[in-house]
Amino acid sequence: MAAGVSEQVPEAVAPPPGNVRFPLVDGLRAIAVLCVVAVHVATESVEAGTVAGRLLLHLNIGVALFFLISGFLLYRPFIAHRTGGPEPPAIRDYARRRLLRILPAYWLVLIAVIVLPSVAANDDGNWLEQFALVFTLTDSTGWACSGCALAQTWSLGVELTFYAALPFYALLAARLARGRSKAEWLRLELLLLAALSAAMAAVQFLQPELLPAALLGGSALGFLTWFALGMGLALVSVARGEGDGANGSALGAASLWAGAVAVYVALSLWLPDTPFLVDRGKLFIAFMAFGLICLLVMLPAVVNVAPGGLPARLLSIRPVAWTGLVSYGIFLWHLAVIRWINTVNDDLAFIPLFVLVLAITVPIAATSYYFLERPLLRLKNRRLAGSSALRRVPAKS
Repeated sequence: MAAGVSEQVPEAVAPPPGNVRFPLVDGLRAIAVLCVVAVHVATESVEAGTVAGRLLLHLNIGVALFFLISGFLLYRPFIAHRTGGPEPPAIRDYARRRLLRILPAYWLVLIAVIVLPSVAANDDGNWLEQFALVFTLTDSTGWACSGCALAQTWSLGVELTFYAALPFYALLAARLARGRSKAEWLRLELLLLAALSAAMAAVQFLQPELLPAALLGGSALGFLTWFALGMGLALVSVARGEGDGANGSALGAASLWAGAVAVYVALSLWLPDTPFLVDRGKLFIAFMAFGLICLLVMLPAVVNVAPGGLPARLLSIRPVAWTGLVSYGIFLWHLAVIRWINTVNDDLAFIPLFVLVLAITVPIAATSYYFLERPLLRLKNRRLAGSSALRRVPAKS
């Protein structure tokens, strides 16, 4: 359900000025981060070969959901003007918003890791690369710091490459949309995203030697399909018009989630009971299925929302939405907490370990949000004198 542009919302999740907000996405963030925490807890605590283990060990699907959310929320402001919405954000404003959102909280946990090396040791001691968030791009395999409490931040490097590339893609897409009707630019750009995704998937799964492993594993190139699905949702959302999603079917929204659960269960029971897949065929099927599952999960929150439907009710529960608000801190801190708990007791079962990790991580994340992230994020919408903007490109609708 889209919220009005004038609604007062927390700085961490406020869209660029003049753009609509999708409050149910907060609940999606909560789902994504809980999946990420669960899979890391599962790798430490579940028994291999069990049904529960198979279902838990593929919850790294939370990363795919985060990437779809980024594709949707970041691309939509660049194209909202096509149907009468606000102009695209200025490049400098866009960059400032992204850096303020990602780096300060990340630097805080990185400093904590440095101070507490016995809890979360760095693999190679190259802290400069980690402060710049480029360490996943420089490792020969695309996966760096695999044994430390920042292993999950490889996805932040991927996100940063997407942030950097998105304005350039937006400029190209604006030229393609110029002078075309709504139906024309929607169809053309969806085809473009599909073609780019297919090309990258072909390289990644058929001819991976064509690109360095670091680019495929540590940049948006290797995960373009997931970002493109979110961007496609943004295109459909803009073409439908702001707020049109509130006319969806409650039964249809619940069916989408039921379908997502069914696909996930079937996939998890078929795949090996590990999140670290090596068979290229299984990896390809999991990759594409993850995208489909996350698309089904996202649709009721951003395009086909029905007031009173089960997905809308669940995503709008206050504790769920609040968890989404502080989800970045949970993402950043949970692995360090797991490592610390294991230094005290490394024999906990999944449920007690999961509960204990959240009990420690959530207060830390809330503290990070309220005392570091939120004060800094109040600056993200302030215009800087002389900032250059992407100008509105008229498009027929």
